[in-house]
Amino acid sequence: MLLTIVAFLFVLSVVVFIHEFGHFIVAKLNNVYVVTFSIGFGPKLLKKRWGETEYAISVIPFGGYCKFAGENDEADDNEEKEYSGESNEAEIEYDIPEERTFRAKSPFQKMQIVVAGPLMNALLGLLIYIGSVWAQGVFINNPVWIVEEAAENSPAAIAGFERGDRILEVEGEDFSADTDLSYLVKNNKDKKMVFEVLRSGDTLSVDVTPGFDGETGEYRLGLSYYLGFPPKIGDVKRDSPAWEAGIRRGAYIQTINDTLVISYTDLVDKIHNSLGRKLEFVWRQNDVKQSAVITPVSIDIPKGGGEKVEVIEAGGIGIGQYYEVREISFFNAIVRGSGAYGRMTVAVLGFLKKFVTGNASMKALGGPIRIGQMAGDMARWGFGRLALFIAFFSLNLAIFNLLPILPFDGGHFVLYLVELVSGRPVNPKVKNVMMQTGFVILIILMVFITAMDLFNVFS
Repeated sequence: MLLTIVAFLFVLSVVVFIHEFGHFIVAKLNNVYVVTFSIGFGPKLLKKRWGETEYAISVIPFGGYCKFAGENDEADDNEEKEYSGESNEAEIEYDIPEERTFRAKSPFQKMQIVVAGPLMNALLGLLIYIGSVWAQGVFINNPVWIVEEAAENSPAAIAGFERGDRILEVEGEDFSADTDLSYLVKNNKDKKMVFEVLRSGDTLSVDVTPGFDGETGEYRLGLSYYLGFPPKIGDVKRDSPAWEAGIRRGAYIQTINDTLVISYTDLVDKIHNSLGRKLEFVWRQNDVKQSAVITPVSIDIPKGGGEKVEVIEAGGIGIGQYYEVREISFFNAIVRGSGAYGRMTVAVLGFLKKFVTGNASMKALGGPIRIGQMAGDMARWGFGRLALFIAFFSLNLAIFNLLPILPFDGGHFVLYLVELVSGRPVNPKVKNVMMQTGFVILIILMVFITAMDLFNVFS
């Protein structure tokens, strides 16, 4: 629980700080007097004045704000004194020139300031993706040929091939995705062929001589195989059932309840379909055979594809697929990181479209509680995943803040855009009505999200 709280506050603080820093730095570039820069809302827990700005950490962590002098068009001198903190700090006068107030700036300058927060959040996500790829490298998991079946009384069965064998080499050559086994068999005919296979973590040599098939008129082995990934474990989530059982990176899962596990897909399917049921795992870790009884716990997974996004409950033990790491250049990291971030952006926008049109499950919606849980989960997977979660959360915050309704930044942007085009400010009465309507929508949305959050977490 403590790790979850710390991870949540860390994620929130980073994303909020970057958002408010965007507003802050662009306001400074436009010579606006920034009275307060706060992480959080409400009473200030810590505060320090540097130069003309008071920097603070406030008690309610769900957000933050930059307070500008003359932020409201109808501001008067008393308001400026309250903004400056003069009502709380003894006899300090701030003589703020009118040209340094927010209201004195042009519509284009105001648009720059309000949109800077969301854009900084979007930029943060991009930089994290690029930095993550550069720092961690590219994750590679090469598929292998896995024996599905050796036909009864066939040369392969007689030679001793078993279901789940992973074919590594044929005649001393790597057995890759491009290898044409039928061509090799045709060339060898009655000659013995030497296969190197991996079985339950052990490397074995299997000798087989192709046999003539009278029905087809061809030499055959009687071996069926497919391209897949071995049941080898990569990352293991700390404090998960797998972690508690002693499974670590590099473990080869051999059997579950005495049934052979032949691929990672096979492994995941067995776990997903066994929520709450005890399973006996046997695996090999560093050439040592180990076993443990593990009970999968509840996790949410996406269901199927198509137009509708569904989330269902399934079993999980906290394991990831094995991968190897390849270092890449910084330029290549920019290309790959930008591409991955672009795909994530398209996915987020696609989900929002499906949610608005009713094609997304309510279980896919997450509020503060779900976000906190996810932050804790990502921290348990490792800092790399936590960093990518920050990028994901930051992008979502950017998109959310660009909604063209008040009090979001997108709503203010629209107001100043209208002012820029029309040459005059929006009528204050109209602005107040828009603000009140926006707050009502925001409150309803917050209540709905919180209710769904509680339902999803505790159902």
